[in-house]
Amino acid sequence: MPKLFNPVRLPPAVTMTLALWIAVFLLLTVRAIVLTPESFSNQFAPRTLTSVLGVAMCLGLMAASRPIQRLGLAWQFVIGLVASVITAFVYSIIVDWAFMVMTPIRDYTTGEIMTYHGNEWFLSIFGRAQFNMFIFMSWCFAFLAVRYSETARRNELELVEAQALAADAQNRMLRYQINPHFLFNTLNALQTLLMERKVAQSRSVVEKLAEFLRYSLRRKPDEMVSLREEVEAQEAYLAIEEVRFSDRLTFTREIDPSVESVQVPSLILQPLIENAVKYAVGPAPGPVTIRLSAYPEKDDLVLEVRDDGETAPKASGLGVGLDNIRRRLKLIYGEAASFEHGPMQPRGYRARLTLPMEA
Repeated sequence: MPKLFNPVRLPPAVTMTLALWIAVFLLLTVRAIVLTPESFSNQFAPRTLTSVLGVAMCLGLMAASRPIQRLGLAWQFVIGLVASVITAFVYSIIVDWAFMVMTPIRDYTTGEIMTYHGNEWFLSIFGRAQFNMFIFMSWCFAFLAVRYSETARRNELELVEAQALAADAQNRMLRYQINPHFLFNTLNALQTLLMERKVAQSRSVVEKLAEFLRYSLRRKPDEMVSLREEVEAQEAYLAIEEVRFSDRLTFTREIDPSVESVQVPSLILQPLIENAVKYAVGPAPGPVTIRLSAYPEKDDLVLEVRDDGETAPKASGLGVGLDNIRRRLKLIYGEAASFEHGPMQPRGYRARLTLPMEA
């Protein structure tokens, strides 16, 4: 059955603004009926007009507040308080003029329209402004509370998405670990080593496999780890791959000691190393070197994974791993992190991560 009515969902701040001014309009209407029933009908039009004006001025304040969203909540309250006082006086002047023009008060003896002069006009404006300041200040505090709640909810949703992406990265890693083809290759390599009586090397492969599996299983999806731990896990993974590819795979690392304790997202290097093995080492007839570099650059940490393979991966063949990295960095660091990758000249491929330093 088709929907006959599909109401537009207004932002919470706009809904709150409309509700506030409807309440003010009803309150002033009841007050006018009780105190001045003889002039109620004449004051209805200017009261409606000024209520609409109040909504428009609040929406204007809402739009003007966007540049201060990055300030602390205390500063937002102070600036909002000052803006509310100024807006209340401007609103009071306009309201006073509207009522004087639309519902003029005449002198009973002369019949002339009564006007305020000097101190009388200022006292009239000040009297209106006291009530209007209460309205605009109440709106300001309610608006900041609504916006803070929306920001907190948005951050919570982004955190949930970041955790989901991290969990997806971990699941991909675990699926690769328990892939029968991967396990078969590892066990086959171990069998070859044992037949050749290379006991020490066999023990090393078993230890690296256990280390690699233990690292992935004990890490939470949203956990930050030191760069040292992340690199050690990738070394364990590559140690297993070196058994498969024999002398065709060489791994070198250039890690600046000053950045080993910097915190990075867990498993952030796994898709980069995995792609280098799959697209550079796998199809290569000769030896390929994978280099992992980490060094500080101003206030950032730079991570690079490079290979000197002949075959560069096609964009369509990179899968979701690199897109996953980009989305995780966006959610964790915002615009403070960057990720770029592409072929090098005359050969090879490079992936570069730039992350904020988090000791």
